[in-house]
Amino acid sequence: MAAYFIFKEKSSAEHGMKILSMDLPSRQADPYDALHVPGRPEPMMHPQTGRSFLPITIKMEIGRDADFRSILAWLNGSGDLITSDEPDKRYTAYACDTVSISRLNGVYRSITVRFQCSPFAYAVANDPIELTSSPAQIQTIGTMYSEPLIELTGTGDVTLTVNGVTLEISGMSGTVYIDVHTCQVYKVEYGSKVSILSSTTGLIEKMVLVPSSDAVNVISWTGDVSSVKITKNERWQ
Repeated sequence: MAAYFIFKEKSSAEHGMKILSMDLPSRQADPYDALHVPGRPEPMMHPQTGRSFLPITIKMEIGRDADFRSILAWLNGSGDLITSDEPDKRYTAYACDTVSISRLNGVYRSITVRFQCSPFAYAVANDPIELTSSPAQIQTIGTMYSEPLIELTGTGDVTLTVNGVTLEISGMSGTVYIDVHTCQVYKVEYGSKVSILSSTTGLIEKMVLVPSSDAVNVISWTGDVSSVKITKNERWQ
């Protein structure tokens, strides 16, 4: 099968592109600082939490009659990037660098685009799972803990526990969303997010799911809860 990539839900094949070269996504280096302590002969390693963007460069060939202006308009902004090497995974990509065009011969041109991508790959298949009883157990895949989005519907004072980390929500009414990735708790009213973080108590950032083929993640809740759905956001580094 010929190589291809999908950006913002549009495939390179739709533009009649032939992939000449495509960087394989690589694992980002672990960020750290080297601490030099007086009296020690060797520096100490101090790990950092943040990671830099992951560059992915793709070089393509297009015909002389191809509408390269529409291609340039497509290769702009941000969106999900999926490559034919791993069609089940996606990156959040930004086409913010210069897109270069050069003539190969009298018939074809080449286009090179450099994407700046989030340092983790996420599962393309990421539909929410409905949990029917408390406690519930789910397994996740990936090579790094994931930060789920949890949709909780209930009334009154409710608690939600993920792998021993509890979040208390007071005075619930209807459906709230717990976004572990952004540490937000909100409702959706008239199409807009309305924060209810002030009505919660707990360490949202620690409510993560651990990937394992043997162990399971345990989710439980108390109070008048009618529905719990979880989007796992499985990821790889």
